[in-house]
Amino acid sequence: MKAKKLMASAICASMILAISGCAFFDKDDEGVLAAAEDYATAVTKVKVGDIADIISGGDDLKRDIEIYTSGSEVETPDGYSDVVSAIAGTISYEINEDTVESSRKNQEGSVDITWTLVDYDAVYEAVSEDGGDFEEFIDALSSNDAATMEIAQTINFVLEDGEWKVLDNNLKSLYMVYDYYSAALNYVFIPPLTDYIEDVEWYFSDNGVYTNYNQIELDLITNDAGSDIPFEFTYEYYINGELVFTSDICEDEGHWIEAYYGPFYDRSAQTNEMGNLIDGEYRCVMYDLAGNVLADETCTVQTTEIGSADGSMINEIQWYFSNDDVYTNETTIELDILPTTEGQDVIWTFVYEYYIDGELVFTSDVCTDQGYWIEAYYGRNYDPAAQVTEDGYLIPGEYTCIIYDLEGNALAESTCTVEVT
Repeated sequence: MKAKKLMASAICASMILAISGCAFFDKDDEGVLAAAEDYATAVTKVKVGDIADIISGGDDLKRDIEIYTSGSEVETPDGYSDVVSAIAGTISYEINEDTVESSRKNQEGSVDITWTLVDYDAVYEAVSEDGGDFEEFIDALSSNDAATMEIAQTINFVLEDGEWKVLDNNLKSLYMVYDYYSAALNYVFIPPLTDYIEDVEWYFSDNGVYTNYNQIELDLITNDAGSDIPFEFTYEYYINGELVFTSDICEDEGHWIEAYYGPFYDRSAQTNEMGNLIDGEYRCVMYDLAGNVLADETCTVQTTEIGSADGSMINEIQWYFSNDDVYTNETTIELDILPTTEGQDVIWTFVYEYYIDGELVFTSDVCTDQGYWIEAYYGRNYDPAAQVTEDGYLIPGEYTCIIYDLEGNALAESTCTVEVT
């Protein structure tokens, strides 16, 4: 009886050993951990060849990784390589060995890796808000007290020809760590634009006073060095201390960097019965894209009674932007009255007609205008029935414009030639 019990015990022990032995020989945790270590090291060092060697299908993916990490097929900003190198230098990793799983039979394994690197977006925003430049950004990325972020991933492996390979067919896991290569494309530092500003002026004002105007304009006047510098900026307008308008991002270049306000730019702009801006103190604040103030100026807008225009207030007439009264391949033409000094201060109320080769083709509604240019346009934007070519240009011919006052008196008449090449 005792011998039978011993025999049974021996059989059970051998079964347990066989079962546990199968499980033991199926697992290869050490192999997965070693592959994870090789992969993580290659990623932190941006060793494209090593990464490709340890990724399943890496031969086909290597070119994609090279393009992504070099920016060779996109337009990169100045200093791009310095930025991505600085960020790459902050990457570290931790492999959680307690999470490793492996099965040679199923040819699969996995382990959790946590990547730590500088929070490049946070650093860029902080440096930009402080008015810092590119060099300060590079220094801040490598600073010991720079903000950091973590990326937690489960890296999957597949056993191929006895070697553990990372399974990342679409490179989603890799690009999650390497997202800074995309982010760095948007890191642009604006030069200190204040260095290029010589003066500030309320354009067409009388020492900062606008009388009976439907539009005002604060201009930055650049110095010689600044005339070739692209200005990117935003601006705000206040009326009597109340914010009424914030612009989109504007781009301008030259000796006059312009910030306009009026109904054409703000559909909510308050105007009087003559269509002019209401009276008040108008303040304009212009900012660069880092939030630095480029200008902060106030003007006065006022309304006075004004007379009516008449033919005696015409200094000359002009076909605007024509070449000696000839337009070539144009979608719009424009006859302008250039008033005398007296005529610039009055309201012009008029209608106008356009003729092509002597045939009347357009009569305007009643128009009002004021200032240095009294304008009478013609084109599809003003006459939807205007005849145009297949390319959208006005058809060739002799175009005559006659401008009348409301009593029917002709204020101006002129003919231009429209050509199509």
